[in-house]
Amino acid sequence: MSSLLRFRPLVAALVVLTVFAAACGGGDDAVVAGADADTVIASIADRELSAGMLDDLLPDGRNTVPSRIATVVESWLVANALELELAERGFPITDEDRELARASVGERDGNDTEIQILIDTVAISYTVGRWTDAETANLTEPDPPNYLCSNHLLVDTEEEAQAARERYEGGEAFADLAIELSTGPSGPSGGDLGCAVEGQFVPEFEEAAYASSAGDVVGPVETTFGWHLIEIESVGPATVENHPDADPAALAQVAIDMRNGMVNTMVLDLEGTAAANFRDQAAVDPAVGTLADDSLEVIPPG
Repeated sequence: MSSLLRFRPLVAALVVLTVFAAACGGGDDAVVAGADADTVIASIADRELSAGMLDDLLPDGRNTVPSRIATVVESWLVANALELELAERGFPITDEDRELARASVGERDGNDTEIQILIDTVAISYTVGRWTDAETANLTEPDPPNYLCSNHLLVDTEEEAQAARERYEGGEAFADLAIELSTGPSGPSGGDLGCAVEGQFVPEFEEAAYASSAGDVVGPVETTFGWHLIEIESVGPATVENHPDADPAALAQVAIDMRNGMVNTMVLDLEGTAAANFRDQAAVDPAVGTLADDSLEVIPPG
């Protein structure tokens, strides 16, 4: 199966070209004032975007807003830079990519330029999918992130927290104490915080929790929210062995999210490399804006 759907950030960035087009109606006003249809208003390597093509992509006269024009031109540059970079890496767009893209686009309203650029955009996404599949085929699986399943009791002062701890050590159930004493929103549910990947709680909370073991009650711990007692249900890397009572599906999703994060980072690096490698071969008409020194960002005039 193609990896297209894994790259939401990439697809969103590229399909900016078609978002404007889909929202617009017809119109005859030139987007770049004074330019005839054949005037080249942006280029990269041997590829050119004409004023007529831009008019097709922004056909409504109300869309002569400079920032919108700059966004569409920038997206066109990024898409073409990606296609060129992929080809240099041995992954040119194939006929199969284009056929899949045409089938995905299907029948929709729009002029020829809108439809063709949408097809090209989706084809690039399929090509990126093939590239990442090849790049990740021998990728070492990332180590599972730290994971914490816990309950807590939150009060305003250290004295209150210490008093609650003494009652716990005297034999009262942690959940009952949380229901009675906790000022946090989890109090009515016995202090249940569920399970979360490291980084979801404030640093002081996590530092204390991850230094502990399953079954421990930690605290008092001070954070910006107040004073906590933390009951550790399970702690450590997100595996079934470390968290036998956690939802296996949630643990599996943690692994999926971790891998997808690595893949998305690869795609963002690919996009950045493409922009850097082809920045010097790109140009835009001053009426559209100027290119940033070190990227394909188009800065609108004024």
